[in-house]
Amino acid sequence: MKAILRRVGRLEQRFVPQHDLEAQRSSDLLRERRRRRLEASGEVDEPLDWGSLGLPPGTWLSVSETLRLGRQLVWKRNREREERARQAATSTRRAG
Repeated sequence: MKAILRRVGRLEQRFVPQHDLEAQRSSDLLRERRRRRLEASGEVDEPLDWGSLGLPPGTWLSVSETLRLGRQLVWKRNREREERARQAATSTRRAG
């Protein structure tokens, strides 16, 4: 039993993805620059709702998958904003 647990521990150490601190710092820097740029242009930096994707916990996406899904979320968010603006405009016309 001890040998099995030791082997499982070695396998976990070998195959569990390790956090890359340099990549984390780079992504934090990019997020901060983007936030400042949006604030300077008067826009609001709203985080994307990654939970709406329904991915199982612990899922690691490739860079291309992350970019593609991010674009889809932004597209969906923009469509919802446009629809709300359209509804507000039509309700304003009816009231006026």
